[in-house]
Amino acid sequence: MSASTSTVEPARLHRRRASHLYGLIISGSVLAAAPVEFGLGRVAAAVVLTLTVYWVAESYAHWIAARTVHGRDLTRDERRTVLADGLPLVASCLVPVGVLVVEALLGMQTATGVDIALAVNVVLLVGVGWRMGLAGGLRGVRLLMSAVVTGMLGAVMIALKHGLH
Repeated sequence: MSASTSTVEPARLHRRRASHLYGLIISGSVLAAAPVEFGLGRVAAAVVLTLTVYWVAESYAHWIAARTVHGRDLTRDERRTVLADGLPLVASCLVPVGVLVVEALLGMQTATGVDIALAVNVVLLVGVGWRMGLAGGLRGVRLLMSAVVTGMLGAVMIALKHGLH
């Protein structure tokens, strides 16, 4: 756990971690659905724009739900917190998008580049499953299963991609 997350209260940390995991899943789904005619640059843009829309929608949902629960408008700090706590949803795509950008600069074919980005996304999901399992006190087989199940979410995206195209 990093110093920045150790000082965050559990409810906010919960949302940040869930947003990061959800962002990787959405990234994988956009990669899986992207047509090869797009080219790697447009696929990268589609991933970032899609996650931005999800972040806005999720933040809006949290914003109006919090306003409903509190029975008042949110303070400036509360609004800032709602927006900031959802940002890991968008930040989660930085590595897969970075891979796509490097591949585009190298002139890689779109289909191959997207497959590699999807594989990187699966590795990231396994890592997130492992780290979240460790943070949740899992050990042994349960920790391994946390990583495997989380990674399988990405593997399903690869299967979906090959089923769609």
